[in-house]
Amino acid sequence: MKKRLKGLISVFLFLLCIFAWKSVQEVRAAENVIRDFSRIFYIPAGAVLKGGSLQKLQEIYDGMSCIAYTEDGEELYLDAIWDYSGIDIQTVGAYKITGTVRLPEGYTSNVGLPEWTAWISVQNPGQPEIQVYSRMISAGIYYFPWITEQNPDMMEIWLQKEGEDWVNVSEEGYGFADTDGMYLSCQSMIAENIYTLTVVYNEGKTRNLKYRYQSDGSLEILSYQPGTIGGTVSKDTVIRSCEEIDEKSLQRCMVYAVRAGQSLAEVRTELEETFYILGSTCEEYEDTAAHPAVIMPSVWDFSQVDVNAPGVYKVTGTFAAPEGCTVDQELTVPEASAYITVQRPDQPEVQTCCVVGVDTLFFSMILDRFTDEQLDNLQVYLQENKGDKEISKSNFYFDRKGLYLKKSVLKAGWEYGIYVTYPGGSTGVYTFVYGGELIFNEHWYKRNYADRDGKELPDIDNETERVTDTSAILVGNRLLDLMKNGVKLIPFEGDGVLVRVPVEVVKDWNIKAEDQIETDISWVGSDVSVKISKNGEAVTDIPGATVEIPYANRDSQTMLTDEEGNSYTGSVNDAQNAVVIPIDKTGDYTVEEQPQNQTENDGNIEEDDPEGDSPENAEDSGEEKLSEQVEELLSENVKNQKANSDENLNSQHKKTASIVIIIVILLILLWNIPMRRGKKLRKGERGEGEQSK
Repeated sequence: MKKRLKGLISVFLFLLCIFAWKSVQEVRAAENVIRDFSRIFYIPAGAVLKGGSLQKLQEIYDGMSCIAYTEDGEELYLDAIWDYSGIDIQTVGAYKITGTVRLPEGYTSNVGLPEWTAWISVQNPGQPEIQVYSRMISAGIYYFPWITEQNPDMMEIWLQKEGEDWVNVSEEGYGFADTDGMYLSCQSMIAENIYTLTVVYNEGKTRNLKYRYQSDGSLEILSYQPGTIGGTVSKDTVIRSCEEIDEKSLQRCMVYAVRAGQSLAEVRTELEETFYILGSTCEEYEDTAAHPAVIMPSVWDFSQVDVNAPGVYKVTGTFAAPEGCTVDQELTVPEASAYITVQRPDQPEVQTCCVVGVDTLFFSMILDRFTDEQLDNLQVYLQENKGDKEISKSNFYFDRKGLYLKKSVLKAGWEYGIYVTYPGGSTGVYTFVYGGELIFNEHWYKRNYADRDGKELPDIDNETERVTDTSAILVGNRLLDLMKNGVKLIPFEGDGVLVRVPVEVVKDWNIKAEDQIETDISWVGSDVSVKISKNGEAVTDIPGATVEIPYANRDSQTMLTDEEGNSYTGSVNDAQNAVVIPIDKTGDYTVEEQPQNQTENDGNIEEDDPEGDSPENAEDSGEEKLSEQVEELLSENVKNQKANSDENLNSQHKKTASIVIIIVILLILLWNIPMRRGKKLRKGERGEGEQSK
């Protein structure tokens, strides 16, 4: 019985070991599964002399490796294993070798093993060949290896497009020869055409390689056989086509700010060196060995720029043929334009802009009179939706050349006005419609008045127009231009008070180009006086107009009372520390500030954001919430997947451990039960004996 129990226990222990070993193997196998392999991005073609040794080539190819990625995140570096058995080193020709990897013991792959190919050229001594190639994809270059002692500077690469004459590629700069081989640019060819390639050297030439240049960039080899070079092309010098270019990119291609009286030589040089286009002698533009592209430099006309008169000037540029070439009369060459703003150092302005980079508008300014600390304190404001908004400093910055503003603060199709406040004053307001990429319907008008801090600016008098800190005389042309450019409100300002009059009201004044519009907006004690006249005749009715007045106390309510005792209140514009109050006529207004409760303050704050409840913002908010919900769901899904994966693995380990524990307990019980039975029998024997006695 004892022997039988020992045998049973041995069987259980053996099964337990096998089960535990198999479980461990299953877990380990799951951890050693390869899910992917890295690429070898460039495998060069090689050349070897007939009867020579492959050792150097083998060192190159055998030194290559790739990375294997397992499902549990392990990275294995595996050497490439190549098969050279197909190379006959005693016979000239082209041979293909293949390579792969060998998996380490204990690893499996759920994807196919990588395979690579390379071409080897066996060549006669002193006779370089171009029968095999490798492709440097990122560089766009084809490499044809050879072994030669020829001087590469004396070699010439010739290429013939089927049906055309031979072209010296090395002379045109589309290829070059070196001691290790020949390099050919993909730009020398057009896809889906057949070409013949050969190289001439001092003591002979290679055979002719005929191939089709395919759309995927590969060369389909058609033949490699002896041949000659036929007629060669005479260099064409007539430019018949230009590269395809978005002409919008040439409009407002750059802006510059120059000091009054400054030379434009530096600006001219920068424009000429920066902007050019490419032309071709082919009827339809191509940049190939047969029809190489030529650079057409830009030539700029500065005749309209008066550097002694501050203002904005447009300069135009054309593109001319380079020396030795001419432009076909039938060819229409595009034009470019740039803008130059002439400014006084003490009166920087925001008058024109262009796009720089991907997401930035650049406004050129003269800012060299400011210190670095003062530059950091310049503030940008945008006028939109009948209000002024202070732009966060995270959305703009200044350097000595001007203002850089992120396009993300603008919305396509919206009309804006922009100005900058600086120590001692403010720039004029530059209005424009933002088109998503470019700006249009632009206009600039002077903002020469004391800023919100009460700092004074110098008066301007240019004979036809006069502007002081309280009054202005404007010609009719200026207002007519504003109305043509789609401005909805015409601003008049003086003594720190801004009055905006609807365009439709101004149109009723029947302004002509030669008319004079005079405004006088000033403080008289604690009263505000608003006067507007046309050719000396007073304008009294301005329905729909608003007046912006700086407030002394944010917690009080500003009220206007006209000469007839009518009272007017409005909303708060925190960006300008001002209240916006609607008025319907000119005249004198008494200004009073009265305390208001917190509820009213809260109401004004809500009204101060005209965009807050707009459908556009509601839609944007909805999109943001939806985006956040999707991100949460995706994140939750990823977490669940990871948790499920970990849970499955833990479950497998727990299941194995549980089975092992159960078997151990059963063995212990089986061991102990027979032992107890034996003891009872022995006691019974002794008892029976005693009884018999």
